Amino acid sequence: MYFKFEATLPDNSLVSAWRREIWNEGFAPLLWVISPARIDLYNGFGTPVSNDDAQTHLIQTFQNIEGELEELDRLAGRLSLETGQFWLTPEAVDGQTTVDQKLLSDLRYLERDLVGDDLDRASAQALIGRVIFTQYLIDRDIVNAARLKKLCGYNSLPPILRDARSTRCLFTWLTETFNGDMFPTRSVGRAPRAGHLARVSDFLEAVDPQTRQTSFFPYQFDVIPVEVISSIYEQFAHAEPPSSGRGVTAAARDGVHYTRVSLVSLVLDEVMQGLKGTESVLDLTCGSGVFLVEALRRLVLLRVGQQPVTRQFIRSTLYQQIYGVDLSEAAIRVAAFSLYLAALELDPDPQPPHALRFRPLIGSNLLVGDAHNVDQIGDVRAAMSSEQDVKKFDVIVGNPPWSFKGKQGTAERHRNSDGATPMQPRGEGLDFLFRAIEFSHKHTRFGMVLSALPFFSRSGTGMAAAQHVLETLAPVTLVNLSNLCGWLFATATMPAVVLLARHRPQKADQVTIVQIPWSASGARTHTFEVSPSDVMKPLLSDIQKHPLMLKAASVGRHRDLSLLDSLLSAYETFGAQLATWDAELNVGMIRGIPANQTRDAREMKGLELLETDDIRPFHIPPELPVFSLSKAQWPRARAIYEKPILIVKETLSAGPRALVAVAERDLVYTNAFFGAALPVTRRNEAHLLAGILSSSLASWFFLMTASEFGIWKRRLLRHDISLLPIPDPVRAIRTDAGKRLLNTVRSLREKTVAGDDWSALDEAVCDLYDLDHADRLVVRDGLYRASWQWQYGRENSVANADIDQDLPLYADAFISVISGWLAARKKRRMRAEIFRVSSLDPLRVVRFILEDGASGPAVAVLDPGTDLKKLLQQIGNRLNVKLATALSAARELRIHGQNEVVIIKPAARRYWMGVSALEDADAVVAETFTRAAREN
Repeated sequence: MYFKFEATLPDNSLVSAWRREIWNEGFAPLLWVISPARIDLYNGFGTPVSNDDAQTHLIQTFQNIEGELEELDRLAGRLSLETGQFWLTPEAVDGQTTVDQKLLSDLRYLERDLVGDDLDRASAQALIGRVIFTQYLIDRDIVNAARLKKLCGYNSLPPILRDARSTRCLFTWLTETFNGDMFPTRSVGRAPRAGHLARVSDFLEAVDPQTRQTSFFPYQFDVIPVEVISSIYEQFAHAEPPSSGRGVTAAARDGVHYTRVSLVSLVLDEVMQGLKGTESVLDLTCGSGVFLVEALRRLVLLRVGQQPVTRQFIRSTLYQQIYGVDLSEAAIRVAAFSLYLAALELDPDPQPPHALRFRPLIGSNLLVGDAHNVDQIGDVRAAMSSEQDVKKFDVIVGNPPWSFKGKQGTAERHRNSDGATPMQPRGEGLDFLFRAIEFSHKHTRFGMVLSALPFFSRSGTGMAAAQHVLETLAPVTLVNLSNLCGWLFATATMPAVVLLARHRPQKADQVTIVQIPWSASGARTHTFEVSPSDVMKPLLSDIQKHPLMLKAASVGRHRDLSLLDSLLSAYETFGAQLATWDAELNVGMIRGIPANQTRDAREMKGLELLETDDIRPFHIPPELPVFSLSKAQWPRARAIYEKPILIVKETLSAGPRALVAVAERDLVYTNAFFGAALPVTRRNEAHLLAGILSSSLASWFFLMTASEFGIWKRRLLRHDISLLPIPDPVRAIRTDAGKRLLNTVRSLREKTVAGDDWSALDEAVCDLYDLDHADRLVVRDGLYRASWQWQYGRENSVANADIDQDLPLYADAFISVISGWLAARKKRRMRAEIFRVSSLDPLRVVRFILEDGASGPAVAVLDPGTDLKKLLQQIGNRLNVKLATALSAARELRIHGQNEVVIIKPAARRYWMGVSALEDADAVVAETFTRAAREN
């Protein structure tokens, strides 16, 4: 955010100018204007509408008096912003009105109008790119009004574009002054007519093409970040007309996705930390060059250190250390364009223009070609080859295509593979990663944005490919971005992970996994919110033993991994149990369109048909429509429709619980369901299994291990269900717990299942598995965490924790862990003090005190007699901790004192779950032992 101070109250036009510049930068959501009498808070993301529009974007004014300053602190103070509390307020700023969103919208209409006026799309895009670059030079005063007047007869760009002769003069001069990378001498397509140039001129003058009314032109290209150019390229790529009858654009087919600046920063912050600035950087799928632009900036600053930045440093870094490859010539031209702009931006004195001629990048540093064979293409071979082998690079980054090109594409990939490297079963992201490894040496750092799906695949080939990556590039960090699909890659059809490798010292047998949760602040500001509890570090050997652990560590906590390991070790899987009965889980019938109904379905004719909306928990209607087709696309075998059938709905459309029922008559079910036809003698076992599959334990397990649920789609796959560990149903049904569960399931068959019913079912299942109190908390919260795959669940997870309900449950769970350690000697106990701060405060504070006495633990909610800010000051003073600094760095604090620990965390409910309490207590115990060992 920005802060501006004026000794007297600034006038509206001055504030409007500040705010317009901030909007054009596109990074800061808030502007604080401070004067002696008051503080004005402005929206930094609101689109400018005039030179005097500051009041339109005023969020609130606060007088310089104690009461109003306290209100400001609650609304937008440090704690409110750093904990994300500010973004929960209805009047909070929204990233939908940022400069990149507005510019993309305007350019989309401009391109549409040019193409609609019979200019081919490539020429339209080239014209727009030239105009943006020229306006950039003008706004940065690299080409000033006097030079424009001398060259073209006008001192600004719009009138030049309305004069065909002046336009030719300008573009010719630009081509000569710079080079053909940006302004190729050969025409991309048809030359624009006068009407096309006039339409672009209208854009620069903010003239509405229909009404001819002039509005306000908000853009300042001397301020707009170069990276916005990359988003323009993505929009251009996706604007291409579909290349197939299925309405798929080439960009979508090839996996073209704009990489946001915040994600580029996340990657480069890691892989470039501690570098000297002399390193080389490669992006094998560079697209419009967003990674290369930011890498150039960082290398220049690292290389010069404390010295002044010079043009020589900038140019030598650009020519000798930055390399990119892409199939698209258009993308490579935008990458060159963006790198030249970045070099000009870094140049301390970009004058005079004729001295700024760049050496061509295309063909030397930026190569048009396929990453898989770029070192074998005649014209560009030298750029990517050394005397003995391919060139080796120090840093390899990028966002390779995530595309899946069907069976034909997979077959082609297999034909071109070396046969030794495991291949992901769908998509080609890892192919590019394995290719990148060929350009690396043993110390090369990697930072790649990839599809998340290969890392959580349950196929043998998928798991082999993922583990090969982890082993080859160890030590590896995976950053799970799947919770951010809504805004991070809006055009993608898959979730994302970031793979970082060899970028920081850690154990080679350790995999660091970072879970970035959905947050209201992230969704509105396009930033990431990470806390210490979002970082897991499982051992590679544990993942190799149980591949399910990789997904579990990406969505769960240490307690989840421990329970998962325990269940996998103690029980057979659901699929293995079915096999003992010569049964399996099958996909239902695919009716298909008439043209595809070619297979004989007469055996099923006359049976009742179960379709998507016919089922509810434990219940199948007594009467269903009759299946009447003689043929279907995939009718399946008649035997799978024989009673009793355990039926599971594929999608989790109604919530995080699987929808399960038992059919006690023969019937046909569609491919919206999976079904297992069990022996007639196993009817009771079928109902027992229905209870297990419908329970919170199953929901927790599917969240932790399923290929897609919790990562991408709200659905289950057959192998997800088959991997569920279950007690032997034949034995279980004879136990007291099994009998209770069976009775519970039978009682729910003819009623609408409500909250208490589900609780009773969950307890019965936990009894069957003989789970202790802590594991039941993990399972219960697993169901809650599974609900975060729906928007209502996400919003609930960031809502403020209730001091009288959520926090006492947290405190009880925390104390239960510590009490286990104290129980042996029975001389001490722990009690909790929950401080009653305002329900709107951004933090919650709980103090745990260890004291003499063997009586039971106690939890009390206390009024601290002061506000949150003073409470934190008191705690900090008493425990000698600078809380403001510590909270800024860590977000979650455990502060140890003499016989006490104070826990301070954001108010969001996700920080105060039962499983969070168990994890926090485990950490306190570990820290206590570590401190004791250090002192001894």
